Amino acid sequence: MVVARGWGTDVGSTVERTYLFVAPEEAREVEALGGQWDVERKCWYVVGDGPSAAFARWMPDEDGVEDSERDEFNVVSDRAFVASATVICQHCAEEIEVICIYCEAGNVCGEALAEFSVFRVSAIGEELVAQMGDWPQFRLTGGGDGFFANHRIRCGGVQDELYLHTEPGDVFFDVPKAPRGVIRMAALVGIVRLSGDESFQVG
Repeated sequence: MVVARGWGTDVGSTVERTYLFVAPEEAREVEALGGQWDVERKCWYVVGDGPSAAFARWMPDEDGVEDSERDEFNVVSDRAFVASATVICQHCAEEIEVICIYCEAGNVCGEALAEFSVFRVSAIGEELVAQMGDWPQFRLTGGGDGFFANHRIRCGGVQDELYLHTEPGDVFFDVPKAPRGVIRMAALVGIVRLSGDESFQVG
């Protein structure tokens, strides 16, 4: 579980919100306890100096991770997926599989977000490393720039992330609204941690 603190306005005053991770099947319970829904961020939150004990199950737990390791990553999610699609290699013009990490919900630099992909990944946690064996093409690039990227196994060509995420029509530009069958999802288990840039569409 992950929590983020943010600021919202309520009738002209500034109030502190604590954002929570809530499984869809637990939404009614959170609402009954007084939780509120942020329509724009698509997250549940509570208002005040700190949530009551009633919300403890949706608050972060220590899960055995040292603070120094936790601080190494700017993206944390317990509802993450490997999103994969077939595109034309930018180098040899043959069909290849490319992937990205997609989060239905997560915490990015202390802010709760929903429905975003992560690109220009610079580090991944052990939990994620252990689950990436089916996608060997997603690995660190050469040249020392320190980013993970999709590689064409046969020609060795690195697929530029900018051409996968940043413009309308790019395969991972807006994952939730991708045409049916274009993107395949494989759920990741547990809490995953990584560092990178988030990409999501509003409206």
